[in-house]
Amino acid sequence: MIESEKRAERSRYILETEAPLSRICESGDALGPLVLKEKVGFTRWVLSGNVFYSRFRPGDRVEIRTKKPNSDGSQSLSYDWKVESVIYPSPGKIEILISSAKPLEADGIMEVFLFRSSSTMFNNLLIKKISEMPSSNDSILLGRDHFSLSTENSEFQKLFDTLNSTQKSAIEYLTSNNLSGAIQGPPGTGKTHLLQAVIALALNSNMKVCITSLTNAAVDNLMGQIVGDNFEHDWFRVGDSDKVKKEMYSRVTESSNFVSKDFKKAVHEANLVGSTLHKLAYNKSAPKFDLLVIDEAGQVPIYFWPFIQRLARRVVLVGDQFQLPPVLAAEHSGLPFDNVFSLLINNETPMLETQYRMRREIQAWSSEKFYRGKLTPHASVADRDFFDGRFALFPDRYVEPRKFDTIKSGRSSRNEAEFISDKIEKLLKDEIDLRTVGVICPYRAQAGIVNSTLQNRFGVDEASKVLVDTVERFQGQEREAIFLSFGSSGDHQDELRFLSDPKRLNVSITRAKSRFYCLFDSKLWERSNNAHSGDLNEFLRWVTDERTSIKRAA
Repeated sequence: MIESEKRAERSRYILETEAPLSRICESGDALGPLVLKEKVGFTRWVLSGNVFYSRFRPGDRVEIRTKKPNSDGSQSLSYDWKVESVIYPSPGKIEILISSAKPLEADGIMEVFLFRSSSTMFNNLLIKKISEMPSSNDSILLGRDHFSLSTENSEFQKLFDTLNSTQKSAIEYLTSNNLSGAIQGPPGTGKTHLLQAVIALALNSNMKVCITSLTNAAVDNLMGQIVGDNFEHDWFRVGDSDKVKKEMYSRVTESSNFVSKDFKKAVHEANLVGSTLHKLAYNKSAPKFDLLVIDEAGQVPIYFWPFIQRLARRVVLVGDQFQLPPVLAAEHSGLPFDNVFSLLINNETPMLETQYRMRREIQAWSSEKFYRGKLTPHASVADRDFFDGRFALFPDRYVEPRKFDTIKSGRSSRNEAEFISDKIEKLLKDEIDLRTVGVICPYRAQAGIVNSTLQNRFGVDEASKVLVDTVERFQGQEREAIFLSFGSSGDHQDELRFLSDPKRLNVSITRAKSRFYCLFDSKLWERSNNAHSGDLNEFLRWVTDERTSIKRAA
């Protein structure tokens, strides 16, 4: 699988780097043209340009390329640069700070372009690590050694008593399996609250616990909910200091030195450790844990399983097979599943059924489509409306569709962007915090159009409060009001298949808490009525008429 990922990643890299610069920059897959504005020290540069949206975020690795002479093509200038910051100083202007281990030879360079770095090096390292594992014909069984679980511990009991019935059933399922297994957690169902109880039980049963996930944000989100200055157990967060989301540790004093770059002796002696799976897989010095807790396990590629087996005696995975899968470069149709969560789920896997995020109308499609109609809103959110008593969104429905006439074919819509801006203007007049609003765009080109419209009308400071991003970047986020702006007229079958992905639709609508707007082109509505885009057509019909029948995905 990793070899095929390596080949597919190489093909992706060649396709992007050989594409015309004008086309790949317009789509948002590359960023530029940018000028080398300022050199900071020996190995850092500030780049600036006329751009409204960047696909790159702090921590991303990029390649610097330049334009070939008398051509629309590009050529490589320098590899392996890290994005440190991205800011928009004024409408239509961007500044990006990048750094590297080596200086940039930039004499005579007028403008540059940023491309996504190839992950071939990562795949090669992963292959090397797997080949170095000791070979054995013995099967590796998780949870063979038995622990006496302290279910009567007062700290655990206090947390357990706050759980709802399906969360308690999930705990009982795990304890009956020696604290090992998978739990399905649909959107907003209190996965973090559940894992707090699981980890408290493990720590008070003298287990050495590691919290892990594919991303730093997921690790820090869970760790930050558990630890604090009054936390009774020794703990460390292993990772690069600039990648750890320290703002998520609100109960830890700023002077606390809880981040360790590597698995030093003190980390080995700690009761609780937080680290990404990449950090664990690449370090021979990583200790073995009694319990490995993997959050967002549905996004962890299956090729991490050999590492997981050797890292822990038991594993608790929480995920959802109906949200976004791992980001893979290749098609793996020959595999029954592509993620570690699907490896462990079966008919007995408990599902959390009460969600604490969405109003009842918003969650209805997902509940019926993916969760057999069992996902229900808690009484505290069933009739949620953050905008009640305000006129900004009156008289719109809680699930509001808007269909626009086609102006031009493509993957962006100025009409949809202007509609969003009109709504934002009304929210501002009602003095509503724009940080409660998000815009999801399947395509980066549409995200750029939305950003440009917001920046030009309201200025950078106000526009930047509205989170505008792709579906992938939105998983794990939530906002009171969400605008799903398709942007596309669905000219090609590959676009229709992409937009019809039911998991993407599920993640998109379940980010909304009080209001959900679905903005789409009239041609997209017409073209979705074919065999390649049945889920998209069903979704558009449902947001237009909530009485539409829903075909269950499971």
